[in-house]
Amino acid sequence: MTTTIKLNPKRLLSQLADANSSGCLEINADLTWQIYLSQGKIQYVYCSAQLLEQLKYHLYYFGWQEAIAAIKQLPNSLLNRSSSIQSKPADHIYKHVILWLLAEHVLDLSQVLKLIQHITKDDLLSCLWLESGTSSWQDESTLPDWIPQQIQGSLSLKVAECLNEAEIKERQWSNCSEQLLSVYQRPYFPPSWEKKSLPVSGSLNHKVLTNLTQVLRGSTSIRQLSILLKKDEIRVAKVLSPYIEHKIIYLNHPQAPFDKIPHIPRSTVNAPLMSFETNDDDHDMTQAVGASAPVKTWKIVCIDDSPTILSEIKRFLDQDKFQVTAIDDPVRAVSQVFKINPDLILLDITMPRINGYKLCGLLKNSGKCDQIPIIMVTGNTGLIDKARAKLSGATDYFTKPFSKQDLNQMVEKYLS
Repeated sequence: MTTTIKLNPKRLLSQLADANSSGCLEINADLTWQIYLSQGKIQYVYCSAQLLEQLKYHLYYFGWQEAIAAIKQLPNSLLNRSSSIQSKPADHIYKHVILWLLAEHVLDLSQVLKLIQHITKDDLLSCLWLESGTSSWQDESTLPDWIPQQIQGSLSLKVAECLNEAEIKERQWSNCSEQLLSVYQRPYFPPSWEKKSLPVSGSLNHKVLTNLTQVLRGSTSIRQLSILLKKDEIRVAKVLSPYIEHKIIYLNHPQAPFDKIPHIPRSTVNAPLMSFETNDDDHDMTQAVGASAPVKTWKIVCIDDSPTILSEIKRFLDQDKFQVTAIDDPVRAVSQVFKINPDLILLDITMPRINGYKLCGLLKNSGKCDQIPIIMVTGNTGLIDKARAKLSGATDYFTKPFSKQDLNQMVEKYLS
């Protein structure tokens, strides 16, 4: 029989760091955490609360729109794995989706490294909030074999720095409503909320709050709201706190499995928090919340046989505003365009097997791209036949090489 006892994960990790330990610390409570260390430094943290939506949060954090879009095309075998908590390491949903994104060249190794490090810090923080459970240590246990060998040596976080970051976050949470126990709580407005007087300490007016009612209906978590607003989740919680305290906003419990995540601890020391508490932050947050709806992400398809040009286009276009899909094989382009249903197409003229004029005609005559602007792209103004481009259905044309400003002006001309 396993007996649950009082735990202090911070002390355990400090001891392992001081001893330059290598292995895996496993902690079990309502969930399971596995903390992999090498010579006293943290390499990777696994938490059994793994769902596809949570992985999307990490992708949104970096603004990797292509990866977010690619997840919509996940094979059914992977989608089925995301429907519940996986109990065996071999079944981790993060493992399968990250490796799939890597294999599909949606993410590269440097991005996978950043992703794993961000997951590690996030899952470690929740583990540090545990007050009871059981722990075990497996000496010399190595990293899960799914993590690419090329990046394993770069996975190294100092325990002291991680504990310091955790302490800072706990102090920041101490300035939020005590009813806020989790970033997975789901705010909503009760009936007749607008009849209540707004708190003097609040920074949001009735108009902004009314806009928020369209988003906060008891299903969107604090974390999800922070993604929509592109703001830090603690800042979002801080701005909402006065309205939670005055019962203008209520909180639903987190959905499973995140209802098993330990509650945010409350620091006994309520020290000032640098720029986190400045009025500028509140004003900035008010402007973000005041938007009547989330900003639309425009879908753009770029068809060009040159990987260099495709890379430049993706680099030049803002990933927060545009979801860019690069296609280097014109023969496969038609089926992919139908699947994506983009808002705009950038189409190279000179390509092997099928040129831009013919491909433009195929798309326009398909009946599925009648309203989609198609911009023909060429490396030489003398090579473009304007009459032929118009007959094929092109909306406009664009020459390369081009600057970031030129490209954005052309795109925004048709996506305003």
